[in-house]
Amino acid sequence: MFIADKNPPSPKKLLNLTEQCLSWQTENKDHPDLEQADPHLKQAVSYISNLLTLPLRNDSLKRKEWVQEKSELQQEIKQLRHQLQSTSTAFRNIIDKNADAIIILDTQGKIRFVNPTAESLFNSPAEQLISRDLFGELVRERPGQMNTGTIKRAKARQETRVVQTQVDVNRPDQQIAIAEIRIVETEWEGKLAFLATLRDITEREQAEIALRSREAELCSKTKELEKTLGELKKTQAQLVQTEKMSSLGQLVAGVAHEINNPINFITGNLVHANHYATDLLKLLKLYEKHYPNPAMEIKQLREEADIIFLGEDFPKLLDSMKVGGERIQKIVLSLRNFSRHDQAEIKPVNIHEGIDNTLMILQHRLKERPNAEIKVLKEYSQLPRVECCAGELNQVFMNIICNAIDALENQPHPQITISTELKNNTGNSAKPPSVVIRICDNGKGIPLEEQTQLFDPFFTTKPVGSGTGLGLSISYQVIVEKHGGILKCISQPGQGAEFWIEIPVTNSLKPEPA
Repeated sequence: MFIADKNPPSPKKLLNLTEQCLSWQTENKDHPDLEQADPHLKQAVSYISNLLTLPLRNDSLKRKEWVQEKSELQQEIKQLRHQLQSTSTAFRNIIDKNADAIIILDTQGKIRFVNPTAESLFNSPAEQLISRDLFGELVRERPGQMNTGTIKRAKARQETRVVQTQVDVNRPDQQIAIAEIRIVETEWEGKLAFLATLRDITEREQAEIALRSREAELCSKTKELEKTLGELKKTQAQLVQTEKMSSLGQLVAGVAHEINNPINFITGNLVHANHYATDLLKLLKLYEKHYPNPAMEIKQLREEADIIFLGEDFPKLLDSMKVGGERIQKIVLSLRNFSRHDQAEIKPVNIHEGIDNTLMILQHRLKERPNAEIKVLKEYSQLPRVECCAGELNQVFMNIICNAIDALENQPHPQITISTELKNNTGNSAKPPSVVIRICDNGKGIPLEEQTQLFDPFFTTKPVGSGTGLGLSISYQVIVEKHGGILKCISQPGQGAEFWIEIPVTNSLKPEPA
């Protein structure tokens, strides 16, 4: 093709051909054999070689021009070679000194080129890495880290797919290494290839893992501290309430004792007073029978005192005083039994007696209602004596019944139903028999969003100053924690509320004395 041309090419054309030759020689420095070059390029090299060895013409002027052009051409070739060598050296420095590992892969995933950083990352020389499979043999992809994107080529205005992920690096020394890999398309030796850059992120990942571990530990400690703080607040409130109840129990027990003595004295003397009054009335009737015409002064006093009415009403008066005294005795006995100040430890207790004592103390709240008296229905079953702390259990009954009374404040037909039953738990041999007490009211019910907070300390739906929010919280502690039982609320808005109390008949726990 070039040899057939009779006219010699211009210096510019020769320069272009020379550039192609140098470029091919640089790219194939490891294979300098000309037979592997492109056919056209081989012809160009042969043509230039033949052209430079042709005998020059006799024309001296043209000979000088040719010599000058040849000299200029050689100078340009020398400059181009120098520039190419400088560019190659700079490019090699960039590749060799790059902080990231640079790997060229063919379409089969085989390694064709590695830089020194890659040798350091894999802890192996280049000779041991060339021709090996990168994926599966040298690196293993970490799950959930794949990220695919595209970059645009400025000149071709095309998009190149970029894959980025994290991999575990397999090293001969079995040391842990994590790398972030980025793969893009490229060319190598005139063929499609892939450029993979790996950045060692082992220290960063370890630091992040340590940071996450530290954050998790701090979060756990924070939650633990919050829980401890909540328990401290709860314990503090319960201690305050327990101290109040203890002081109140002592006061009630003392007052009950002080009232009991004079009441016993009064009720005891009412019997004798009734006998004396009966004898006096009999004597008065005998006087009237045998002395029908008494003196004027006696007759006048008899009419003023209305002896006939006095004789009929005085026994009734004594009977009324006796009933009142007996009621005071019952109230005092209920107060003493309710406080149970001398029975703080676990003892067999009659549950029905505790409920009745509580209702006796709350009689004034049940009857003194603006709309109607609260009706109390008792549906008691035959129960054995239950091992429990009687005073604390009575306090639970008091708290729940008081809440039921508050819930029935504006109800037209208020009613509280208290039922008991024995639960044998025959289906579960490991669970002992238990007693169930259900306290139900026909009030407005409790909203669902409030039911989950009923037993939380300081939670109350009552107006400020009307409740502390500790009654149900302490009740839950007494039933669940101290007696190993169950306390729950079953309610639907508009259908009233039911509090379910379940405690084992035989208490295996040993709560501290109140």
